[in-house]
Amino acid sequence: MATKKTNFYKTRNKIVPNKELAAEILGIDVSEVERIDQEGAPVMAERLLLLWNKKNIGVEGWLFSRGVLKYKNQQWRPENLLKMRNDTEKIVKLENELKSMYSFNGLKKIGLHLIKSKVSKVSKIRIKVVN
Repeated sequence: MATKKTNFYKTRNKIVPNKELAAEILGIDVSEVERIDQEGAPVMAERLLLLWNKKNIGVEGWLFSRGVLKYKNQQWRPENLLKMRNDTEKIVKLENELKSMYSFNGLKKIGLHLIKSKVSKVSKIRIKVVN
């Protein structure tokens, strides 16, 4: 006669088919997971698996699921967040550089640089013509 499967077993298999991972999430041994698969588990163990599977974090559209922060089906892992932070810092630096370039002093520096580069080109041409 086949044994009846417990609600915990059904929930665990939907969320975490791997017993080792389920044991790690719940903080118990694999043998304990096997035991509660057959005998049933405390309600909190099942709720913990459900919470691990999908956790709304309070901001509409954002959720924390299976160790990953998600928004609109895009995963936000630490590497992605660090890359976005670096990109944002680069954009801020470029914006500040543009602001300084278009200020009066910035335009003055650019003008002087262009004049110096033209003068140096003209002087090189004169040196070649004289020789």
